Formats: sequence, structure tokens, C-alpha cells
Amino acid sequence: MKFYTPAPGVEFEIPNDWWLFAGMDEFKLSGGGFFPPNTPDCELVPLDQIEPPRRNATTPLFRKYKMVPVLFAFMSPECALPPVELNPIEGSVRYRYKVHNGFHRYYASVAVGYTQLPVTIHEAFIP
Repeated sequence: MKFYTPAPGVEFEIPNDWWLFAGMDEFKLSGGGFFPPNTPDCELVPLDQIEPPRRNATTPLFRKYKMVPVLFAFMSPECALPPVELNPIEGSVRYRYKVHNGFHRYYASVAVGYTQLPVTIHEAFIP
């Protein structure tokens, strides 16, 4: 299935068999994003403030063993996923943050229609 990130609309695809195996054809969107269990320093950030993470051309975009468990977690009432880790982007006009850890959680969240992510922000990031 094809999906698009919020502005500027980066296109990506999650294989249909992964999507169906995880039961996502029965997924019901409730709320703006997944919510991890009590995690200190966790906040919600709109997806359109996060730069879509990229891979180099020789690396597959997704790994099945990473994407499918995230989709399974979204189907669970407990959804025990950790928050996505972000780094601030200095001087960017379009985005405020980039993904430090949470590539598959970011894209899975976009695919299911979430508008925000639970995150922890590493303020002291040095590129």
C-alpha cells in the first residue's frame, strides 16, 4: 500500500502482505497517535514538524521484522511502544525535528493516519 508523509508528501510503500498479516485492514483510528506507557519526558509532536527520515539507496526502506511488530502494537489496546527519539533541527524552515530512533514507528504512524507522535527530544544534539 502507498502512503504519503505530511508536507511535502514523501511517498512510501508498506507491502500489502505485511499490512494484512498485521490485521491493519481492521484498524480503527482513535486519537491522534499512539501513547506509550508512563514514560518520563514524553511529549506529543505533530508529524508535520518532523522531517521524514531517509535511507540511502542501497538500504531497503523497511525491515519486515521491525515494521510488522509496530503494526501489531498499534492493533493492541496496550500499544506498548516506546516514544520516538527526536533531535532538533537548527535553521530549518520546514521541520523542527529529525528522527534519531524510531524510523519504523514514524512511518507506521503516518500509514495508519496518526497526526502526532509521542516523542522524547534530545536537546543537546550536536550534528
